[in-house]
Amino acid sequence: MEEEANMMKQDLKISLPVYKIGYSLAFIVILSCVHSVVYVNEIGPAIDGKMAVLTLVFCADTYLIEKQCRRREVFRLYSIKNQYHAILRRIMAQIGYLTAISILTYGMFYWQRPVILDEKRSEIFLFLLYCTVVFITIFFWSVLSVTVCNLLQSIWGGMGMLFLVWLFLVSKAGGELLGVWNPFSYEFCEFSELTEWKWAAGKIITAVCAMLLLLLQKKILEKRG
Repeated sequence: MEEEANMMKQDLKISLPVYKIGYSLAFIVILSCVHSVVYVNEIGPAIDGKMAVLTLVFCADTYLIEKQCRRREVFRLYSIKNQYHAILRRIMAQIGYLTAISILTYGMFYWQRPVILDEKRSEIFLFLLYCTVVFITIFFWSVLSVTVCNLLQSIWGGMGMLFLVWLFLVSKAGGELLGVWNPFSYEFCEFSELTEWKWAAGKIITAVCAMLLLLLQKKILEKRG
């Protein structure tokens, strides 16, 4: 039990270093200051896509930090099962942290004093909907970032490729081409369409893909040798 607690503490230290916490907090402060909103329903869509970018950068070195810090040979002495569990702990720690600061970001937008567009959809409803959506976004982009960077064995190569994918998905062309299947369908959705739930197809697909990629991490570790 004590050994497991020490391992968890070590993985938290590796996955949440001070410099990552620093730039992520700076990111959300700047976002809440430069992105203006008028209505409460605009807050969620204003954050969702940007959290994807922060997530892919934040999680890119989850595997390769071992190589950067010259701990790779020690890490490879662990069994595949233990390596897999260590990576899962790091991913979960990062997802938990990013979800927490995304909720903080939502509250920070209230300094702009946004108003309710439709009293039938309460602030609580909009907030809970946002929490669900942003968690799926963070879950998907964290696992995708870890997977792509590890397969390419390059942090910068993985981030560069995923940034191009992100640019397409948040573009007008990506929104029109993929429609409700776009991972950022929530961001493109009109306020009046929120309770029609057609836009949720994109989020459901990304959640399923994220779970499949998470299950594949063990196979990827085995391929690394």
